[in-house]
Amino acid sequence: MQHILDTACGLDIHKDIITACILRANDTDTPDMIRETFTAMRGDLFRLRNWLTVNKCLNVAMESTGVYWKPVYEVLEEIEGINLCLVNSYHMRNVPGKKDDLKDAKWIAQLHMWGLLEKSFVPDPGIRDLREYARHHVKLVQEGARIVNRIEKLLQSHGFKLSSVLSSIVGVSSTRILEHLCEYVEIDVEHVQMYRERGIKKSSEEIAYAINGKFSHNSQVLLGILLAEYKENQSQVGNSLWVMQRVAEPYMKQIELLSTIPGIDRLSATYIIAEIGVDMTRFHGDAAHLTKWAGLTPRNDESAGKVKSRKILKGNSYTKSILCQCAWATTRTRNTRPSNWYWRNVKRLGQKKAIIAVARKLLVYAFHIISSGEPYDTRLDVIDTEKLNAAKTIEQQSANPETTAVNEPDVEIS
Repeated sequence: MQHILDTACGLDIHKDIITACILRANDTDTPDMIRETFTAMRGDLFRLRNWLTVNKCLNVAMESTGVYWKPVYEVLEEIEGINLCLVNSYHMRNVPGKKDDLKDAKWIAQLHMWGLLEKSFVPDPGIRDLREYARHHVKLVQEGARIVNRIEKLLQSHGFKLSSVLSSIVGVSSTRILEHLCEYVEIDVEHVQMYRERGIKKSSEEIAYAINGKFSHNSQVLLGILLAEYKENQSQVGNSLWVMQRVAEPYMKQIELLSTIPGIDRLSATYIIAEIGVDMTRFHGDAAHLTKWAGLTPRNDESAGKVKSRKILKGNSYTKSILCQCAWATTRTRNTRPSNWYWRNVKRLGQKKAIIAVARKLLVYAFHIISSGEPYDTRLDVIDTEKLNAAKTIEQQSANPETTAVNEPDVEIS
């Protein structure tokens, strides 16, 4: 096969060892090979960088193995003029059973020389920092939800039906009641009246009757531990959010633009920017490429004229998750294009497919808004709503032809 690059290096990265192989084209069919092994310690990464510089190799390819590639990438990207290619390991699998670290590195270098590798999206350092904080914040929020579920499970197992009378078991009133139970095991109507906030629909008698369970001493201690964990988690969530907002300040313009899309608030917009960045040329200037990267596009799996699967691709799970949440929020808006589309097609497609389709639409909107620097055009919602109402009117008229005939104006025939 004819090579595209004269020199290429492949890196096989592991937790503690990095195997490097440089291939240099010559007049023969077999390229010259230079190999070396390095440790994954940061000091040895600088030795790897010097080794590449001495051998005048600026085309480097590596597979994205977990998080082990990140320190290597950060050190090598400082080389002036380097062409770093991070590749999905699924796209560069070697023949199983006949491989080792050196063969893997050589195979990566060969594919890179032949131009058969496609770069993965690696954002700029600022976006990478924001992405770390955003993902950390998501994990903290998820951990808080898990703690709440454990509290609910503990209460239910001992006969406390707090969630049946209060909307949140970690609200102000609920927290006061739980803290009382941690200390006194039981609670009467008078104390419930003291802890009950204004605006709660259920009476103090109904709440006291619902939480007339029984705690053992060990369960009482466990409830106190879970409440302390939840308070600590909420403190960490607040601190993480504050730091994330500071890191996101350089991208506040794009965040404000994305928050004009129905169903997307500033926090969701921050999550989206942390994943896709602000430079849409990295996705070849094509919204379809972005939706495929995010895993919101059906796969094309067809053989012998038979379609085997149309399931969506794996893609970026963080982007897919936040966009699906935004899609659910969008469906609850009134007279907007994505909401109208969802309610027109939900019966035909089903909820899950319709939500994925709406999530894809939101990502396409985000792509064009970031690319153009213009906010979401609400005039399109008005036009779409008018078309929808006109279609409904025509459908009603076709269903009731007699009413239509009566309402038609008289026309004089000449």
